[in-house]
Amino acid sequence: MQIIARTISAVLSVYMILLIIRVMLTWFRTAQNHQVFHYLAAITDPYLNWFRRFQALRFGMIDFSPIIAFVVLGFVINISSSIATYGKITVGFFLALLVNGIWSIISFILVLLIILTIIRLVGATFAKGGFIAQMSPGIDSIIEPLTSWVRRTIFRNRFTPYTTQLGIALAILIVLNIAGRFLFGYLTNLAAGLPF
Repeated sequence: MQIIARTISAVLSVYMILLIIRVMLTWFRTAQNHQVFHYLAAITDPYLNWFRRFQALRFGMIDFSPIIAFVVLGFVINISSSIATYGKITVGFFLALLVNGIWSIISFILVLLIILTIIRLVGATFAKGGFIAQMSPGIDSIIEPLTSWVRRTIFRNRFTPYTTQLGIALAILIVLNIAGRFLFGYLTNLAAGLPF
């Protein structure tokens, strides 16, 4: 059983690398015309397309389906690695993996929002034109729910400069990321320590 689990874990790890390369190549238009890209797409797209069909994984211009696909595959790799190493899997280990997977998704979204908010804050403060100004409408469509919440909840719909809204939103995102890291770390350790 351990040999089978080790083989499955190795094959899935290679597949994960292929998925990462496939997703990264989509960032480069010229790479998409190469024959290697088409072979890679034929191998990886069936798995990725299964997640792409869920509309809830699209948030504005950003498609989170590859991230969920990576987390699910990572979860399966961790389970097969655990079986390969220990010959079994405990409920506590399974729960710890689940909690860790949930935090991976939340953490990625928070870090992405932090980066986008910083870019938008820099653009609103310093760069009145150029590349950041061209990106601003797209970034605004992604972070608008957060800035709108800040305006409604914290400032009670009073007029507030957009840079102030962005600064408060950024502070909230950073605090959430730090608090989430501690909370989910505690929950992961708690689950991993279960005796069954």
